[in-house]
Amino acid sequence: MFRTVLATYLFTAAACTALAVISHLSPVASAALILLVWLLPAAVTALYIFSARPQGAGTRRSASRGTFLESVIAGGCGSATSGGNDVELLNDGGEMFPSLIRALHHARRSIDLEYYIFNDDRIGRAIAEVLLRKVRAGVRVRLLYDAVGSWRLSRRFKERLRAAGVDIRPFGAVRFPWLTRSLNIRNHRKIAVIDGSTAFIGGINIARRYLDGDELGRWRDQHLRITGPAAAELHRIFASDWCHAGGQPFDPAAEREHLPASKGSRVQIGRSQTGPTRRALADAFTAAVMQARRRVFISTPYFVPTAELLRTLCIAAAGGVDVRIMVPARADMRAAALAGESYFGELLRSGVSIYLYDSGFLHSKTLVADTFAACVGTANLDCRSLFTNWEVAAFVYDARFAERLAATFFGDMLNCRRLDRWEYENRPLSQRAAERFWRLFAPLL
Repeated sequence: MFRTVLATYLFTAAACTALAVISHLSPVASAALILLVWLLPAAVTALYIFSARPQGAGTRRSASRGTFLESVIAGGCGSATSGGNDVELLNDGGEMFPSLIRALHHARRSIDLEYYIFNDDRIGRAIAEVLLRKVRAGVRVRLLYDAVGSWRLSRRFKERLRAAGVDIRPFGAVRFPWLTRSLNIRNHRKIAVIDGSTAFIGGINIARRYLDGDELGRWRDQHLRITGPAAAELHRIFASDWCHAGGQPFDPAAEREHLPASKGSRVQIGRSQTGPTRRALADAFTAAVMQARRRVFISTPYFVPTAELLRTLCIAAAGGVDVRIMVPARADMRAAALAGESYFGELLRSGVSIYLYDSGFLHSKTLVADTFAACVGTANLDCRSLFTNWEVAAFVYDARFAERLAATFFGDMLNCRRLDRWEYENRPLSQRAAERFWRLFAPLL
């Protein structure tokens, strides 16, 4: 019996080691997998099987002219910068949900929604009622939800929409017991497009906690309403995701409502997903920090950075750039928080300021680089968002908008406690041990 168990263990560990070596994972991720698979073979074997792998569609286009950041995004995911966009910053669910519902009421041709979480609660049901009214009025309505993120969405809720004429389907449906690697590849995007010309993007899902809070307190988040050419780019992304999920192909341009020309903001939509665009957003965030000369403000609920982003942040701070990172004081995912805290020492020693938001749960995913760029999107600064999930972000190249987003960052700082370097370096040994342990899993978080 012992020999059988030992042989199985050695075979499993050796097989997973070989897979880690020949995979397209980074050297750090491969080393972490090899280490863990010899320590915890059964658990890590299952984790590896369900882990994301570079695959699927996605095309690179040649980089367009523009700033260094614009060229990096264009080269990473083929997205060009468009001018003439009206961009409105929406703070928390109290501003986002009324704005979204008003836009849905005004839809005349099409409504396309794509959300990681769409809950059957008072917010989800209120939006569903609008969708039902609009589909009865002849508006084409499509709803794409992530099968894992929206696992609480009831069959009755979905069937009611489907029976009324709403085209609703899941992304990455999970069918037990036939689990595959795709189980770990989730669509974390939050996109709403109305008539192909008005779009919403940001960190807010369709769930009541963005209004009412939960056991962590009030949820602090930010979203954008974009009217203009950038909305058409988000519509194209939705159309691609819709087809990937098995939906009927459609031409976004045919549903677009043409608007008069505007002198609004320049906006570039960045996206990342399995395939050639996998590193697009990770590279974009690193490029934004590299280009900054005066300040970099980042807010993120989960901070488990790539090696490149970590070094870039440290070098920028050491070179005199005012680098500030805001994270929640209380986490909903303790393992990811502990892994992230293990990086704080290097950041603090380099001169980075770290702020702990303690007036609820910080869920914003924003970045401000000087005044040349401001970003609001769906991606957290962790390896899962940057290398595994399907994500999207809007980069706004407008000094006035950057100042406005920076002003909200300063406002949030009033609800923060700045992490003291002496306090951090004298934290308990038990916490240090937990941080180092979970940091082993950083490439997988």
